[in-house]
Amino acid sequence: MNKKKWSASIAILLCAGGLFAISAVTVPNLVNSTVVAKDSTAATQEDVRLSLTESAVPVLKVEAPVPVSTVEDYLRKNMNQEQMDQIYDSLSKAPEPTVVGGHDETEAELNLRTKRHWVLEDQYVYDGLRPQKPMPFEAGQGDLYLDPKTNTLYVPDRTWTDEELLQLIDWNYRQAYAASLRFPEKPVPPQKYSESEFIMRAAESVRKLYDADVSKLEISTSLQQPGFGFPPQQWVYFSPYKERTMRGQGLEVWKYNVIIDPETGVVVDTTAVNLSAIRTPIDGAAAATIQKDDRWIKEAKRIVKDKQGEQRKIVKAYLTDTEINNKRGMVAVDVILEDGSKYNAELRYPSMMLRCLIYEPADKGK
Repeated sequence: MNKKKWSASIAILLCAGGLFAISAVTVPNLVNSTVVAKDSTAATQEDVRLSLTESAVPVLKVEAPVPVSTVEDYLRKNMNQEQMDQIYDSLSKAPEPTVVGGHDETEAELNLRTKRHWVLEDQYVYDGLRPQKPMPFEAGQGDLYLDPKTNTLYVPDRTWTDEELLQLIDWNYRQAYAASLRFPEKPVPPQKYSESEFIMRAAESVRKLYDADVSKLEISTSLQQPGFGFPPQQWVYFSPYKERTMRGQGLEVWKYNVIIDPETGVVVDTTAVNLSAIRTPIDGAAAATIQKDDRWIKEAKRIVKDKQGEQRKIVKAYLTDTEINNKRGMVAVDVILEDGSKYNAELRYPSMMLRCLIYEPADKGK
């Protein structure tokens, strides 16, 4: 198979396993992340409860008990120092393995394999499903195996079995667990606001802007340290439980990401994420029509005033970054307030549905 093409396809599975593995294994050590339905006990140390207005927006109903990951306890009991050192040595060869083998997959075949991977990963994380044996490290033990000495992954020249997908998932989680022990997160310094306050502010922002009840969604948080020119940011994520299973079954999944200034407690970005949404690029004719259509600017102003509840006077509003956003199928509008503060409302084309609302205070950067 073409090496570049195969690398792109296998990256989907490696990314799905690796990134979610890091999230599942390391994030719970940093945050108390679960909030369940109203009138039930929230599984956080601070006993966070959300009291939100009922919403017409459907969310995934979660029956008790809330899904709980079994991964960390499993890895703690089933990994020894020799295995850890083997992983460290493998990762030191290259951050990503060299992939050898595989066959030319159609887009439909790749999509099916990815969806199978998602469903199996949720079963691995929440239901205790494990491969019959770990990822082999030598040829002759299976069509899927890893040479840790060179960090080379040999993959089947055919459709993957569930066992092979589980072996890859298991290996990714083992890598993430080992990395979390070798490079533990730095202790989070005392914050001006508690985690529960950040969660409440984020949930209220989602409710205001999208009329969405997040009380039945899984919640996780992370504090992004300053770096690369960015200030510190408190992130709050809302997503359905067993989201990967839902996506693997072809269900539409909505998630919400909220960014808060940890110093002021002000929400600076609220975004609705739908990974299955189809974006419609804006061609020249449509772009010219949008430039003459004031409904986009009116909708952005309406969101700022009626949804966000902004009381300050709006002095001007205009389309922004049109060339870039036309390619993305988005219409972005800058809404400037009387004190120089700014909102940027990004609307999906052609529905005018709000994708995100970003806020920049007037004193930003001073």
